[in-house]
Amino acid sequence: MTFEVDPLIFIPVTALLVLLIGWCLVDIIRSPRVRYLPKIIWALIVLLTIPIGPILYLLIGRNTGDTLTDEDL
Repeated sequence: MTFEVDPLIFIPVTALLVLLIGWCLVDIIRSPRVRYLPKIIWALIVLLTIPIGPILYLLIGRNTGDTLTDEDL
């Protein structure tokens, strides 16, 4: 019993992963601050732990901008 996977299935999966990583990196660069870790560490996590890194950043590290600090006033 052999199970063959069509190699064309990897094209859309790869494209989605590239888009997700790009979106996370652009968000890290454009955000004034991120949560829990410095920006460079989040960028390394996103790049080195695919696909878990981008998902972790979006769930944990992304600053939603809801809270105000003294710098914002």
